[in-house]
Parts: sequence; C-alpha cells; structure tokens
Amino acid sequence: LSRAWELSRFLKGFVVTIVYTGLMVGNIASGPVGVRFGRREAVLSSYFGIFCFSILSSTASSISFLLAWRFVVGFSIGLGQPAWMAIASEITPSRCRILTAAITQSLFSVGEIYATLLLQIDDPSLKHLDWRRIIQMGAIPPLLLLCLSTPFLHQSPSYLQLKGRHAEAMLVLDSMRRDNGVDLSVDFRLPPQPSPAASENFLGVLQRQGQIILGSKLVLPTLAVAFSCFITNLSYFGSLYAFPQVLSDLVDKGAARQLFLGALWELPGIVLGCFLGMLYPRITSLKFYLTMLATVLLLFIIGGNNRDRHWAFDVCLFTGYYGVKMAAQLGFVLVYQVANEIYPAEARTLGCGVCLAGGRLAAMLGPLFFEGITALTGTWLAFFLTMAAGAVLNLWISDVIPETAHLILDEEPAKES
Repeated sequence: LSRAWELSRFLKGFVVTIVYTGLMVGNIASGPVGVRFGRREAVLSSYFGIFCFSILSSTASSISFLLAWRFVVGFSIGLGQPAWMAIASEITPSRCRILTAAITQSLFSVGEIYATLLLQIDDPSLKHLDWRRIIQMGAIPPLLLLCLSTPFLHQSPSYLQLKGRHAEAMLVLDSMRRDNGVDLSVDFRLPPQPSPAASENFLGVLQRQGQIILGSKLVLPTLAVAFSCFITNLSYFGSLYAFPQVLSDLVDKGAARQLFLGALWELPGIVLGCFLGMLYPRITSLKFYLTMLATVLLLFIIGGNNRDRHWAFDVCLFTGYYGVKMAAQLGFVLVYQVANEIYPAEARTLGCGVCLAGGRLAAMLGPLFFEGITALTGTWLAFFLTMAAGAVLNLWISDVIPETAHLILDEEPAKES
C-alpha cells in the first residue's frame, strides 16, 4: 500500500492509527448504546459493521476513502468489545470469570494466526502483499460470527433486570439452565426500582454512568486500570506494527514465519493468565505480568542491538520477541478482567469502554510513535525502551486497584477488598 500510493511515513502509520481511533470512539459509545438498546444488539451491530465496512475498505480508490472506511471498521469493533465483556462477566460464576476471559482472548490469537497465514500465503517476504484481497479474506470471520450469534446469543439477564423486564430475564435464565442440564430454580428478586435509563437520552445515560465511574470511590481505580490498558495495548499493538519492520531487518529470511510463530506464542500467555487469575489475587497477578513484560522487552533490546556479536544475543532476541507476544496476552486476560469487575452493572459497559479506550489511545499512538521516534533517533531501540519504562511505572501504580478476584459482581469492590 505504501509503495502503490507513495505514502509518507506519517500516512503509513496513520492508516493503522485511524482504525484504533475508531476503536476508542466505539468503546466509549458502547456504554450508552449497550444500556439503551441492549448488550446483545451492540455485539450483533459490531459484527455487521466489521464485515460491511471491511469490504468497502478493500474497494477504496484513494487514501481518503480508505481512512474513512477503516475508521468505521474500528468503530464497529470498539462497539462490540465492552458489550461482550459485560455479557460474559454477567453470565459467568465468579470462580470461572477468568477462564471465560482467557477463552475470549484466545480467539484474538486465533484471529491473528489466521491473518499471519493470509500473509504467509500471499507473500512470505511481506514485501509485495495484495492488501485488498487480504482485507476481503479478513472479513469472512465476522460474517460467520454474525450468522452464529443472531440465533444463539442471548441478551444479558442483568441488563433485562435493570430495564425491569423480569419475564424476559427469566426466559434467558431458564434457557441457560436447560443448556447446562441442571434442575434448579432461576427465580430472582428485582431491585426496588428499575433503572430510569430507558427514558433518558444518550447524553443523559452517558452523564449518569460517568458520575459512577469517575466518582470518589472509582476515579483512581479507573485511571489506574485505564493506564494498565494503555501499557498492555502499547506493548501489543505497538509491537504488532513494529515487529514486521524490525524483524525484516534482523532476520535474513522467514520474517513472515516468525510472525506466525509469535502468534502461536500468545496462546501460552493466555493459559498462564488463566492459571494466575484462578490461583492468585488479581493484583499479585498484575504485578507478575508487568515485571515479565519489562524483562522481556529489555531482552529484546539487548539481543537486537548486539545480535552479530555472539549466539547468546540471538537467544536474547528471540526470547524477548516471543516473551513480548506471550506477556501481552497475559496482560489482556488479567487487565480486561479487572476492568470488568470493578464496576456495578449499571455502569459496567461504559466503565469497560473507558478503560479499553485508554488502551485504544495507545494503539492509536503506537504506529505514529514508532515512526516518529525511529525517524528522530535513527533506531527502533528507543521505542521498546519506552514501553519497558511504562511497564515499570504501571507496576508502581497498580496498588490503587481494588482486589476483585472473589468479588460477586455488583458488590462494592472496596468492601470486598
């Protein structure tokens, strides 16, 4: 794309950044949309938008049209993520929430493996890719997921409860009971008064939920978790943009194969995140992840900067590379689950969206930051060193996040901790 349209370094990075800009806007919009129209509807709309606007992206005849369509693709992705995170947490027992988060995150790695296979088939050198065909092939999974979700994805019972739709909530719970093959009562008590959200406009819902997540009890945890999302997304999406360029210089042959192997190394990170999340407190697990991330980033820097000197630096390089891929997925499992657990049901979708928006800001800035700091310093080392410093800072501020490992959702995290 860069060669075909003769893009500058800024535009080359901005084509990727615009997707994450849409993601951030979609994450924030997901809260009010999910409350007003339903979490299920937000997820279905997300799949539909990803498919349609990805196909339109592949037909773009100019950079302006491509940027416009890619923004809407990002918005569609961002619209569905917080809504699904809310549904998953609200229908999952507390002991299994981290497992559900890990399974969800593993599908991201499956998608990345699918994308790297498309690259490998199209051009293993990554030099002459048919980007239109790759985008079209990438639109197939969301279409399949839309077809599966339309008949099988239920509305969240918690959402129906908040809207005062008790009979519908009972039907969903009864369907879940039958699917699990158990015989027990699914009746529950409604809150004294249903949420007034149904009569509020979009801005009213946004303001009311904002007062909850930025109130005195949750403002510091919100900022800390949002920063954790920022560091996790910068380490992953920034590296996702940087690694193909860096590895093509460091590895003589097989750069596409290394991208595929890196995607495979994400799966052990998800398993490790599930293991830590089920056996240890959330904050302990977060600190382990951040320590690991800083360590593997430094190993990658040392190995890449000294590779020709000794074989041991090759070990450092690939340990660091695979470690970054593994650590980022570990972080996604843990950080996103904490973002789900610290908010009450009424504001959970927006709270998740705000935290994810902090991550999307990092994903937006990552490509531009990489191009800018590489042009300024003449080397990619400063980019990875900055991420390592951010992980250390994140380690220091993580203590303000309340412990939520055994929290029954909609209890107050402060009381539980």
